[in-house]
Amino acid sequence: MKKLISFFSLIIVLAIGSVLAFTSLGGTQEVQGTAESTQQVNGTIFSSQHVDDAGVRAAVKLGQGQVLDQKYYDKKHDITVHFKRILTDGKETKLLLTYHSEKTNLKNYYIDLWEGVSRINLIENNFFGDEKKSLENVGWGSRYYSKTKNKVYEALSFESIKNYEGQNIRLEIEDLTIWKNSGNGSVQTTWPLEFKLKSSATFNRKTVKVNKGFTFKGETYNIRKVEFSALETRVVVTGSDITIYTDESGGQYEKRSKLEELFFNPRESGEEYGYRANKKKTGVFLKSAGKKVVPIYSKEELHDTDNYVMVFAPVKNRQNLLLEVGKDIEIALTK
Repeated sequence: MKKLISFFSLIIVLAIGSVLAFTSLGGTQEVQGTAESTQQVNGTIFSSQHVDDAGVRAAVKLGQGQVLDQKYYDKKHDITVHFKRILTDGKETKLLLTYHSEKTNLKNYYIDLWEGVSRINLIENNFFGDEKKSLENVGWGSRYYSKTKNKVYEALSFESIKNYEGQNIRLEIEDLTIWKNSGNGSVQTTWPLEFKLKSSATFNRKTVKVNKGFTFKGETYNIRKVEFSALETRVVVTGSDITIYTDESGGQYEKRSKLEELFFNPRESGEEYGYRANKKKTGVFLKSAGKKVVPIYSKEELHDTDNYVMVFAPVKNRQNLLLEVGKDIEIALTK
């Protein structure tokens, strides 16, 4: 009889533990169900112009990715974190989350993986115990702050975790970055996230070799390939002024090529909406089914040795895709 009671007690404990909170790292993590609709889970912010990553907006509108719907309460700083959704392909991972507070003003609080002190780590368990691996950022992601709600919406962008499909994943966001006019500061904290990476979170990339050249402002360029993904479209180019320079002291640096300057020419910034492309200005655009496909400016400075990568929104119609350079140059990419 005692063994029977113990067995049922164990079942009850496991059942309660799967739906209630557990205490970890000075906070509380709550694992919720996924019964909520896509719209309820993601809200409208991640599909709106408040997010300056057209790939994230497109994915959320289509309901793509794996719904996480987990909450963590950072008791020390009175911050409630809500992990929303995750998407990953062979190049990058997108983690969508929000955080808000009743007491702490979050206006200047950032998860800055680009220039700040913030990090996102993958915790792997091996023979020697837990090993922490810092994941590299891909661009600077997207952030929107709601003053009325004192709430931050983040779409973090970091290296791919697609190879972990079907496995249990442990991620940790380490430290927040505080950006003010007087400089930057930090908040030491750890926000944990555990989940099984499902196939719904993973996407494939298709690569099309192009090898087509053109001349712009006296410089020669060659389009090597185009990479298609549900998250973005990448155009990889080389050029006579796309190179690494060496200064007098032997230090190496990069500077914008003429093509890169044109790529950023239509970029406009707004305090509320981040970076957007003004389609009326000359620049570099993709053209699909007669419509312009906008750049994703949050992925600036993507270089691979002497290659320059221009990143655009995902393309639905990949047939007869054109690269529009300025007013007079059009190159067929998939013809």
